[in-house]
Amino acid sequence: MAVSKKLFVELVSPERELWAGEGDMVIAKTIDGEVGIQPGHLPILALLAPGAVVRVLGGRENGEVRAAVHGGYISVTDTNRVSILAEVAELAEDIDTERARGTLEEAVAAGIAVEDEEAVHKLMRARSRLRAAGEAA
Repeated sequence: MAVSKKLFVELVSPERELWAGEGDMVIAKTIDGEVGIQPGHLPILALLAPGAVVRVLGGRENGEVRAAVHGGYISVTDTNRVSILAEVAELAEDIDTERARGTLEEAVAAGIAVEDEEAVHKLMRARSRLRAAGEAA
């Protein structure tokens, strides 16, 4: 059986479909580590790591789609279809990096404690937004 040379990838959140199209490879961080998915991959279902960045290589004219994702799953249902089902997601080009940088600086300055789950979650979101937008976090 011939394997498709492209993946069909969809990135969705409860609010909307953020992006759908073809790509050569999907890279995502799951709670078990980073996965790379290419055409012909075996079916999987994995939890995305908190504050993850998902990359679709070969997904646009510029060669890459990046998104900050916060919670959710990645699913490969057949050899060439990948679904990223995120609780919250933002495409790199939609991220307000100044706002994310301000949020990150506030969280660091406040000296958040690991026990403060809300503050830790806010910090992780800010970091993933900046990484998705191609900035250091």
